[in-house]
Amino acid sequence: MNFHPSIMKRLIQTLLLLLACHLAACAPHPQMDSESERQVLERIRAIRALRHDLAAAWPGFNAPQYDVPMLYYTDSICYAVNPTKSMCRHFGAQLAHEEKGLAIYRMERPDTLPFHMETHTEFRDSTYFAYRQPYLCCSSPELTRLVVPDVTTDSAWMPMVLHEYAHGYQYSHPELTACLAHTMPTYPEAEFARLHLEYEWFNHAIRTENQALLDALAAETSDEQAKHLHRFFSLRAERKTRMTAEFGHAALRDEEFYEYMEGMARYIEAEAGFRVGSYTERDTWLYDTDHSGYFFATGYNLVRLLERIGFDRTKLYEGTPRPLEQYLRDALAQRTE
Repeated sequence: MNFHPSIMKRLIQTLLLLLACHLAACAPHPQMDSESERQVLERIRAIRALRHDLAAAWPGFNAPQYDVPMLYYTDSICYAVNPTKSMCRHFGAQLAHEEKGLAIYRMERPDTLPFHMETHTEFRDSTYFAYRQPYLCCSSPELTRLVVPDVTTDSAWMPMVLHEYAHGYQYSHPELTACLAHTMPTYPEAEFARLHLEYEWFNHAIRTENQALLDALAAETSDEQAKHLHRFFSLRAERKTRMTAEFGHAALRDEEFYEYMEGMARYIEAEAGFRVGSYTERDTWLYDTDHSGYFFATGYNLVRLLERIGFDRTKLYEGTPRPLEQYLRDALAQRTE
């Protein structure tokens, strides 16, 4: 039987397609089938669902360009979540699971540190795999509770991870990374967060400023709120003058940067905690400088005020970063126009 060449060509193409489908069906697919790996998968899905939900609290938070990779550490292995190709090459990661919008790779632990909950990026070395491409690292809940005993459930762990996703969101903005490529903080954040406990005058000034912010948040009218905020601006300007004189301009610059970064990250963390039921409005450590690194609390309260006034908070990461109180001044000016 003779076939027309065009018919033969289509038959061959069909047979090749069927053969390819058969081989694909027979080939082993990456799987996470063990009980422990299924738990990892469900946790990662829950984190990503929560990140998506938080767009209601921070518009654009779940946008694709801010979906940064994550390294999830267990005691024996590490999982890379939606890594870049350069990240896979750097760590030698191998695909373990894939579904719509989610790819998980297995890899060896890149270090032996007992705990991770931080965000990394590189601002200057363009040859490094994470050059201006942030990624976050988090320990599993089991490892986390060895260092933070209060983390007894997954719902207590999840807000910590979302805090780091907030930093990934921040570092995904070119204006911020360009700024940090030229000016990095001088003082370590953990050390700086306790500065207010070392100087009585400084601690008193911080407490007074923060109380003005809390009073503004509790105000029932815009006039009452404006009165408390004008008091805050005056108190802050006075403290900053003395702070610069006693500690130098670098200390003031670092405070402004840490408050700018941690205020938004704590806001996201708190909103995540409220949603999963692990945080409540009665958790004073969220907003009280006596129970927290001071710029975490003041930054959180400033961001809450920006939301309360109706300021477009996505503008915080447009253009050159500024101190949070300057955005608050802008918000008040817009309200009175």
